[in-house]
Amino acid sequence: MTDDWPASRWTLAHLSDALQERTLRFRIGTRNVNAEPQFETSCDYINGSLRQFQDWVSGNLQDASGPFSQYDRSESWAYADYKYLALLFKDQPEMLQEVSWADFGFPGRDGRDSTLWIGSRGANTPCHIDSYGCNLVLQVQGRKKWLLFPPEDTAFLYPTRIPYEESSIFSKVNVVNPERWRHPAFSSARPHVVTLHPGQVYSIALRNR
Repeated sequence: MTDDWPASRWTLAHLSDALQERTLRFRIGTRNVNAEPQFETSCDYINGSLRQFQDWVSGNLQDASGPFSQYDRSESWAYADYKYLALLFKDQPEMLQEVSWADFGFPGRDGRDSTLWIGSRGANTPCHIDSYGCNLVLQVQGRKKWLLFPPEDTAFLYPTRIPYEESSIFSKVNVVNPERWRHPAFSSARPHVVTLHPGQVYSIALRNR
């Protein structure tokens, strides 16, 4: 259903050319798998352009003093999340027309109603539930693995509002490396694993992920 979307052929190089030196906020985390979830409060944040990010993930970092220079990509991951296309491409309205949600029952919705999430290999977020309706996620490049839990498993995930985030309730459990002695009820949780590939769209309702 997205084969005819120009956006389905977007690449990191194409977006880097479109945005030039405009900077985005990137979250930096470590690839080490710890017992505790890697919440946003324990990550670093930098401002950089997509071109600088592209150079970093490809191993062709040119600027030794650039924002990514202090992070070894074999030990760190980075992502920029929820960047509103309407703001990114406010001077390039043709880019917004390259997204169309009409085939999914949302006529008239295009890039103005969409956000960009772009990250390096291994980038991840702690398990959480979003308190707003639902999301439609189009995977453009690479793959993204989701661990989803049914709403009735919420108690097994030890929900917490710390750290506080307006629209998210987190799990105290690192679901990829759980400490079952500390969170014994997690053994009753039933994860459903979904891996999105380029061109695929996933509809995410109100649930943990």
